[in-house]
Amino acid sequence: MSCMIAPIQGGEPGREIFPIPVADLADLQSMGAREILGLLRVKALKELPADASQHVGAALKPDGRAFYLTTIAPEFGPTKDPVGQWRGGFFAPFGIGDIVGMVEGELAKPGALPTSIKVKARLLLDAGGNPRRAVRGRAPYISVDWEVRGSQATRPNKASLIGSVTVNDAGPHDPADIRRCVALHAPQRVFGEPRAIIAMQCGVAAACLLEAIC
Repeated sequence: MSCMIAPIQGGEPGREIFPIPVADLADLQSMGAREILGLLRVKALKELPADASQHVGAALKPDGRAFYLTTIAPEFGPTKDPVGQWRGGFFAPFGIGDIVGMVEGELAKPGALPTSIKVKARLLLDAGGNPRRAVRGRAPYISVDWEVRGSQATRPNKASLIGSVTVNDAGPHDPADIRRCVALHAPQRVFGEPRAIIAMQCGVAAACLLEAIC
């Protein structure tokens, strides 16, 4: 499986990411915004409970392989702790289809517990083989929800625990494989700013919905 929108020769396959045409980045941004906002059931970023921005770039799957994605994430100032409830989402196109998901979080004040996030991740099959066309309302081919509980507080050791994994539709996978994959990786990729958490959980979704093998 290629993790890149436009395969480029060179480097270490699957572990390096290269520049792509500006038009492809624009397509990724526009397609992602439509899919994420549709999943969040809002028409614009301003409708989200915290100030949010869209980001386009690259992230890593749990195995370290890079891929392109776009996210919508809440913004917090450099001196303002990200406390309270927030929502965001992710979108990443792959060869088989599109990974899209939403993330809901609640970051408590430093020293307070618990902290938790909820993720709804979907694999939508490619819309007619056209990478520049996203179709909202597509039925998910694979659908998984999960929750991670843990501490973002300033404690000596940070750790998280999987709260739940619900496999709504396993597609071609064994549901037990998806469950094990999510339960292992989701708690490992849940620390930092909301925009980092969203990108990392997209990497978890890409690994667990596409390969489902740890």
